[in-house]
Amino acid sequence: MLALLALLAHAADPAADPIAAVDEAMVVELARTAELSLPEAPPIYLARAHAMLMEQADIEASFGGLLRTRHDPYQVAYVEVHVGTPEFDNTGFGGWQNGFVQASIPKIVTEQGVRLELWRALDRSYKEAVEQFARKSAQFTPPPDYPGDYTLIDPIQVQLDPGPPVDHDALEALAKRLSGALTAEFDGVKLVRGEAFVGAESGVHLMRDTQGFALQRPVAENSLLVVMHARTDDGMLISDHTYLTARSAAELGEPDAIEADIVARAEALAALTKVPALEEEYVGPVLFEETAAADLFRFVLVPQLEGTPDEIPFDSFFGEMGQASAGDVRLGRRVLPLGWEVRDDPLADPTFPGSFAYDSEGTPAQSVTLVEDGIVRTALMSRVPRGDIDGTNGHGRGSLSARAQGRASIVEVSPPKADSAKKMHKKAMALAKSYGHDHYVVVRRLQEPSARMRDEPYAWLSDEEAAQLPRPLAIVKVYADGREEVLRGAQFTQVQRYALRDIAAVGESTTWNYLASMGGAPVDATPTAGLPTRITAPSVLIGELELVPAPGDPRAVPLLSAP
Repeated sequence: MLALLALLAHAADPAADPIAAVDEAMVVELARTAELSLPEAPPIYLARAHAMLMEQADIEASFGGLLRTRHDPYQVAYVEVHVGTPEFDNTGFGGWQNGFVQASIPKIVTEQGVRLELWRALDRSYKEAVEQFARKSAQFTPPPDYPGDYTLIDPIQVQLDPGPPVDHDALEALAKRLSGALTAEFDGVKLVRGEAFVGAESGVHLMRDTQGFALQRPVAENSLLVVMHARTDDGMLISDHTYLTARSAAELGEPDAIEADIVARAEALAALTKVPALEEEYVGPVLFEETAAADLFRFVLVPQLEGTPDEIPFDSFFGEMGQASAGDVRLGRRVLPLGWEVRDDPLADPTFPGSFAYDSEGTPAQSVTLVEDGIVRTALMSRVPRGDIDGTNGHGRGSLSARAQGRASIVEVSPPKADSAKKMHKKAMALAKSYGHDHYVVVRRLQEPSARMRDEPYAWLSDEEAAQLPRPLAIVKVYADGREEVLRGAQFTQVQRYALRDIAAVGESTTWNYLASMGGAPVDATPTAGLPTRITAPSVLIGELELVPAPGDPRAVPLLSAP
């Protein structure tokens, strides 16, 4: 009896080194998957375990007051089991019980406690994988040119240092300060929403599999999203935001400078409530400048370069709900004019939270030239194969509770040359005259869908999804003499994926950070959820786009004035 009590006490002892204890538990439990079997079930050819051992902060402040603040350990495991063969396995088929399982890791880490959680998760994962393999086999017969379901590569063993600690107090103070700066009246206008959201996490991501991979990579992300909304007298919602991301709170920037930028944006937003609304459609040249230019490439070009094939859908409605979508990504297709190049390099800036040396599947990251001379030559790939690309190029990202997808990280769009501002104006006016206009339209900023969704949660799922581009914050009519007229309340219609082939002039480049959706959808609903991504792209003159009025709803005007 005493020996049993001593054994139980030893099993419950907190680990001196939690990272090492979790890693050892992963080694032991993955080795035991060799014993998993069910009658007539296909064999396991790969089992993998991830562990995220981090501290996490989640902060929300509104007009200077804290709505939510949390600073906790975040310890979670993800396991996946692949049965069959790499040529045909249980993955890539619609639905959610597919062999990818999440499990909690005890806050007080003991090797035995972690082993128990992994044991349960791997048992469930294996059973799900076998059932999913049967469903897929019954509903799908691979065609002769089927590229297979997974790619095995030579294993690596790498151990990198954890990320720096989260400075929760500094982040909380910054959220209160920035949201508090939005309580003021800006030229007589009060904002209807002024919020700051902080999502911070730091620690390590451990990965091991039965093939021999052993990876420890750092996690270090501090994301700050400040959202401001104004509503016009006719009920129109106008939204702006600031998004900052860095490895630590100190690297986000000087609080005084951030606040000054926030106040300047709030003043500009308030001023827009007093300008006229667009009343009739416009068809003609549109010049995208500053952050709107980067967003144009983000929404129109990047989805054409993320090459993971779509999942095979279920025959049922519920199965299709789980279907991923990578869009229509085809090689050898022109997406830009002659001479343009697009490159994605996850190692271009190691200080950026979206940078990585190894992707979420443990594959070494590669710098990839995606577009040469305006034509798509290859795509961003995880280890999910496709017939026209040879293997992965180390861009597997996304939620660890699903198969990794080839996703953008640090994208640079390079034109063969740039035009002067004077030349761009001249070209834009010449194009405008051919449409019978005495002006052309400039767009300098788009409304971020994840920010706008704070007041219009379904906006992106309606008109803007069909348009592919979010609404402009404002449009500017520019006349031959340089005079500008600002209008609000416009939205794009049907911006086709090949619109970038119609670039008539090119200007200076802008670098822009954004949070890409974890699952590849246009946006995530949670303000600070997503993959930090960076894009550098030039201002461009598009030969023809259509803008139409997007009137406000008078019923949305508050009955009472803001407190």
